[in-house]
Amino acid sequence: MKKLIIMLSAITLIACKSNSKTTKVDNSTTQETTNPDEQVFDLIVQFISKGEGTARELGVKFDEAVAKFNKDNHTNIEADKRHWGREGEYDLNFDLKNLSTKQKNSFISLVKETVGHTDMVHLKYNEKAVHKR
Repeated sequence: MKKLIIMLSAITLIACKSNSKTTKVDNSTTQETTNPDEQVFDLIVQFISKGEGTARELGVKFDEAVAKFNKDNHTNIEADKRHWGREGEYDLNFDLKNLSTKQKNSFISLVKETVGHTDMVHLKYNEKAVHKR
């Protein structure tokens, strides 16, 4: 009976270990390949819902703030908008590569200031934000 339990335990451990996550490596460049379903952005602003839809007024205020930033800084920042939820949830994905470091920091500060301390909007902006949808 002990041998049977030990064998079943060993088989279970081996089966669980085979499901470990692996990364593909391109041997010609020795860099990890990325998932084709992922895109990298400098900033992702996620408008979420908690059962009552998204904060629409905040979305309008946010759009107006981005338009004002574009006008004041002579830039053309446009979001890649992606809808993903049943209650109107969406992400605004920003590529800020054409901005100077000062403009990027200014834009991110504007976003933080506009969004405020609401729990209806999540920000991803450290390093590079990855959009997985």
